[in-house]
Amino acid sequence: MNLPVRCRFQQQGFTLLELVLVILIISIMGLIAIDRLLNYRIDAERAMIQTVIGNIRSGLGMEIAQRVARDRIGTINNLENANPIELLAQPPSNYIGEIDNESQVSRDGVWYFDTAESALVYRVRFGDYFKTRLSGAPRVRHRIKLVYTDNNRNNRFDPGIDHVSGLDLVPLEDYEWEFPNE
Repeated sequence: MNLPVRCRFQQQGFTLLELVLVILIISIMGLIAIDRLLNYRIDAERAMIQTVIGNIRSGLGMEIAQRVARDRIGTINNLENANPIELLAQPPSNYIGEIDNESQVSRDGVWYFDTAESALVYRVRFGDYFKTRLSGAPRVRHRIKLVYTDNNRNNRFDPGIDHVSGLDLVPLEDYEWEFPNE
């Protein structure tokens, strides 16, 4: 009769070693999950930038088509250096507007149009993994550029002489993303 009583007292739960091992395994799995989450956040930011740029390029195409249809092809060159956000039906939710001095921007992860540079700018949120030649805050800068055939080879658009091919949203500097652990 004493045997069942003795067995009940010996089963007291986890040993300290077992508890430490479980905590260690959970910690390692948590670190792996956090590392992967960081990569997903960087990839999401990069995809968001590409989506906005693609939407603007679509808007440029629609604007050109509309001007051609209304026989206003001669006004296409007026869009060069304009604010590309105006071509969208709705600006991105993180667009803060037009500014004339970059020092007015105090946070990352926002779009704005720099009127002094005629550039659409995105301030990168995860700048540690973003590489560019620009000094200062990590950012992507784009501008609407007229695409034309320079018939007189003077490196500028001359209405009536040069043939307009369209518009494009071009980056002002090269940039790239470097993912951690790659």
